[in-house]
Amino acid sequence: MKSRIRALFRRRFNSWLDKRSPRTSEITLNQRRIFIIPSSAGLGFATMLLGLLLLAINYQNNLIFALCFWLFSIFLVAILHTYANLSGLLLRAGAAEPVFAGELASFHLHLEAGNRDRHRLSVGFPGQQLEICDINAETGAANVIIKYPTQRRGALRPGRMEVTSRYPLGILRCWSAPSLDWHCLVYPRPRKLRPLQNSADSGEGHIPDRSKDSDEFSGFSRYQAGQSPRRIFWKAYAKGQGLLVKQYEQSQADELILDWESLDGLDTEERLSTLCAWALDCEKNGLSYGLKLPSVSVAPATGAAQLAKVLRELAVY
Repeated sequence: MKSRIRALFRRRFNSWLDKRSPRTSEITLNQRRIFIIPSSAGLGFATMLLGLLLLAINYQNNLIFALCFWLFSIFLVAILHTYANLSGLLLRAGAAEPVFAGELASFHLHLEAGNRDRHRLSVGFPGQQLEICDINAETGAANVIIKYPTQRRGALRPGRMEVTSRYPLGILRCWSAPSLDWHCLVYPRPRKLRPLQNSADSGEGHIPDRSKDSDEFSGFSRYQAGQSPRRIFWKAYAKGQGLLVKQYEQSQADELILDWESLDGLDTEERLSTLCAWALDCEKNGLSYGLKLPSVSVAPATGAAQLAKVLRELAVY
């Protein structure tokens, strides 16, 4: 019963937060988005104040009255300083590099402090380890990488993050739960449940050795980012002629097609994991490879751009 009430309260509170602070790419914290509650130390501090007040009333002791009111004034001033530590802070969503399922996704967060120092800011996702940072007013900004665990492939949206401060005394907890427009592409977990079969060879598990350059040489071209370093003509580079890449006419038989239909007997996720492992092997060995799924096909090619294209299709399938 308690768990149901707690879940109902959390859903209604999140719905209220969605209306008050909708998803956006950047956000500035203000009084609508900042909440202050006493921390566990603050509750102890308030209990002590109540005890001192009762003691002062009982004994009519002016010194205890003065001490009680002085501590209470410190409590009020701490509210202002704790709020000011978050107020006006600008948060901007940065990039998030693709990862494989089961790895930690890294989300880049850009913080701008404005014209005041920020002390002991804790940023992260609820239930995960928080990153602590300080921002100097002279520097004015900081970049923080916060982690989020991934469990399944696809487009990951981590939801609301958490920004917390207990500065300066730790008796108050000032927090905000902004929803930044983050998304991260999660590739399938690579698992080779079947050996890769070359279309030019009837045997299984055979991967051609591209380092032998057995294809027919066809000339040189300028190096482009993502091409295999093994094809660079280093003698020309030593002579100051720039980076040239050897070009070969590749036989159709050496072009691998990573085919969905060749993995009969495996379920959807197992097929995607195997195709992912095959693509990584092909890229590692410098092979030209393509992808064939029931709904999409990728033409054979090589390089980092081809690997990213294939892995993306596997992730969003």
